[in-house]
Amino acid sequence: MEFNILLGNLKPHLWEMVSDSVRFVRLALEACGANVRVGTNQLDAKAINLFFDRFYEDQNLPHQMKVAGIRYGLVCTEVLSADGIWNYGAEGGDQGEFAAFELAARNADFIWCLLEESVPACTAMNPNSAYLPFGYLPEMETLVPKPAAARDIDLLMCGFPSPRRDAIMAAFAADGRAVCYPGIPVPSHLRDALMERTRINLSLQKTEAHEIISVTRICHSVINRIPVLLETTDAEAEFAKLCLTTAPGEATRAAARYLDGTDLEAWAETRYQEFADTMPMPPIMARVLAATVDTGY
Repeated sequence: MEFNILLGNLKPHLWEMVSDSVRFVRLALEACGANVRVGTNQLDAKAINLFFDRFYEDQNLPHQMKVAGIRYGLVCTEVLSADGIWNYGAEGGDQGEFAAFELAARNADFIWCLLEESVPACTAMNPNSAYLPFGYLPEMETLVPKPAAARDIDLLMCGFPSPRRDAIMAAFAADGRAVCYPGIPVPSHLRDALMERTRINLSLQKTEAHEIISVTRICHSVINRIPVLLETTDAEAEFAKLCLTTAPGEATRAAARYLDGTDLEAWAETRYQEFADTMPMPPIMARVLAATVDTGY
């Protein structure tokens, strides 16, 4: 099988934000014997072209691919409701973006959803939709292990800033914690360097309306033995079980409890082994390929 992953549908500043997701999918496909290339706008009529997320940059591209008979699949990375609302409506969004995604979805060979709650909405647009959970891939172990004494950052928060995240990080600092909050998306090599120095990696909701479990952040952290503190109302969710958890509004107290009362290295090692033993990524990818893709193509 030949896959051609393209990022040109995204705004350039988002390329880095999806880089881990792209690596997970690429490595999983390669583990299943596929040949995979990654580019920007170089459509390949002989491969299955694969797009992540929405069509921000060229909303006519789905129609052009349909007319040209270009085969492609979509990776839905966000929470999508049946009425076309992205991420609980917390980020606004252009209706044209959803219309372009819907057109692309209806004509795609398949849709892979990274979040299970998006499967019903995607299935309504394209019956050949499937849940693609991330799993353990040894190639994602990109961090250089550091001893506990070398971890000078108590709490790290990478990703897009927001007033809510600003306030929570300020509260951590006021509580005497050593925090790192770049306040802008950072390249993965810098993110990884910061994680190597970190005791707990944070997954804080961007707004009060968000209720997203960032599976990419969680899986990358668990594979690299960095504990994740996840803000969620569902501590029993599939990937939340791999995290230290806190209810919204309780993050400061929860962080203090975990930093002061938990053997974080032992906890991270246990989660790592659990993830590696129960969720290897290649069999997951193989099942999804068998269910959604004509492997004889």
